[in-house]
Amino acid sequence: MRQSLAVLIFVFLLTGIARSEPADSVRDGYRHFIMPSGKPIEGGYLGFWELAFLQAGYGFGDIFSLSAGFTVMPTVAFRSQFGFVQGKVTLYDDDVFSLGGGLNYFRLTSDNDLLHLFGTLTYQHPSGSRFTGMVFYKISSSTPNGSDNPLVTVNVIPYGSFTFIYQGGLGAGVGFDTPFAGNPNMRFVAELWNLDISNPNKLGVIGAFRLESAHFSSDFGLMYFTLPLIAPVANFVWRF
Repeated sequence: MRQSLAVLIFVFLLTGIARSEPADSVRDGYRHFIMPSGKPIEGGYLGFWELAFLQAGYGFGDIFSLSAGFTVMPTVAFRSQFGFVQGKVTLYDDDVFSLGGGLNYFRLTSDNDLLHLFGTLTYQHPSGSRFTGMVFYKISSSTPNGSDNPLVTVNVIPYGSFTFIYQGGLGAGVGFDTPFAGNPNMRFVAELWNLDISNPNKLGVIGAFRLESAHFSSDFGLMYFTLPLIAPVANFVWRF
């Protein structure tokens, strides 16, 4: 009961902050939930996803955006943590369309290094709603046995380990977010991806609500993966 009350108070405080300051939608325009849009990062940001994935990013002018992150999951061995570095170039950007592309390096534990090439196109409606289409392709991988679909082992100390197979080649995704009527500082955000379009069962879906102010945003929602896995998600970002 006390935990539920604390969560409600926290959400109300964030809502009050979001209503008291105008949101900077351009600064938050570089992403939906975690999917990059075509727009560049303006300024920089610090954040964490699920309280365990630290992130940071910075925009160099209106063209190049650099972001990176690393997990700090408790009781998980360092060799089993995940990390990424991503560079994106915005090739075109106006009030309606934004086009970008780049490279994503993904450390899927210390045994598996993956490199993806991606492209993304974003359309922004005059109402503030945004739609993004994204394609990505795994151009290289370094795995213990050279497999394109590596078996990933995550060691959780002292409970043992769990494994899953990462299957990915040519993938695609769509992103969407829209402001709430009467409160542009509250948004609904959704994403859907397929890691391998040759296998329609490899899907991931996220739906979340966002509260945002000029320098802070928080997302709360659910994610679903066809492992199967359903879990709550949260994302907190400070912009500067």
